[in-house]
Amino acid sequence: MSARELPVATAPQLLSPVTVDILYTGGTFGMVDHGAGLRPRRGLGSEIADVVTQFERASGIAVRFEYTELEQVIDSADAGAGTARRIAEQVRSGTAHRRPDGVIVVHGTDTMAYVGARMAFELHDLNVPVVLTGAQIPLGRPGSDAGSNLSLALNHIAAQPVPGTCIAFGTSLHPAVRASKRACDHYDGFTTVREFTPPPTPPRLPERRPRADSPPVGLFAVFPGMDPDLLDAALRHYRGGLVLECYGSGTLPLHGDATAAVIRAATTRETPVVVITHCDSGTVDLDRYQPGRALRAAGAIGGGDMTREAALAKLAYLVDLGLSGSGLRRWMTANLLGELSNHHATQSIPNPTHN
Repeated sequence: MSARELPVATAPQLLSPVTVDILYTGGTFGMVDHGAGLRPRRGLGSEIADVVTQFERASGIAVRFEYTELEQVIDSADAGAGTARRIAEQVRSGTAHRRPDGVIVVHGTDTMAYVGARMAFELHDLNVPVVLTGAQIPLGRPGSDAGSNLSLALNHIAAQPVPGTCIAFGTSLHPAVRASKRACDHYDGFTTVREFTPPPTPPRLPERRPRADSPPVGLFAVFPGMDPDLLDAALRHYRGGLVLECYGSGTLPLHGDATAAVIRAATTRETPVVVITHCDSGTVDLDRYQPGRALRAAGAIGGGDMTREAALAKLAYLVDLGLSGSGLRRWMTANLLGELSNHHATQSIPNPTHN
């Protein structure tokens, strides 16, 4: 187990049943192929009940569960900007009515880390664990990992019923705000990209003020030869804000002053730009290099060591709360759920030793 992952505990045999809500949203877990490629299907209740029964026999833990489905199950590649919020609303409604020990959300793997990160923010005040899981091979097919992944999620709720949103997949548990899909051909398809460091004292988040008209938020990755006009088009479309995935500690092609001018124009019209790194180690430091300083001068926000999934989820969540300007900047740079290191200042690079 990586030091970044959550520990997998063994649940003791319990005298009283564990109560679990299981919400099926689609994904490979329940897909079938009728000749046109794998696609999701409805009505998995009896098959999931069989998996739960197998878990009970193997673990000695009695499970009482409530199975529900989204009104429309989807291939997770079709997840939209509001998908995570709708799933979170259904989870919150179910826990309010049934008060389970935990919730399992069966979801497709392609966008599980994005949806899980957003759900973590949406459900930050929920007092039960929420576990996302899925499969690389559909339930019932030879070699399927669907049953073992669901069992891992059940075991987590039985053994460690602590609040928080995580992903249970393969042999590991991953905090949703630090997770990313890294393999489409391996049972351990997810990784905890960076160390999970919840704040010593969780800050009190602003109360939610639902908005039906929130502007869209997006993600843009820089690349060699990137045209500033392309970035400008992205910023004009994603008026709510843009997560800008840069090189290293926060650099990108400047094209003289053209790129900085595009970002400056966006921040002037109150479209926030959050800079993250495409690296799996280290953090954004907008003071280190000249391009980073140009970004900072143009009004960009340093995103520390957030993953792309967490940065996008957090920015969209804060925008949906109605935050902007200095208020959004303050919350964006604060460690709320463990999505940022508690001390994310860049460490100096040591000088090489010469013999």
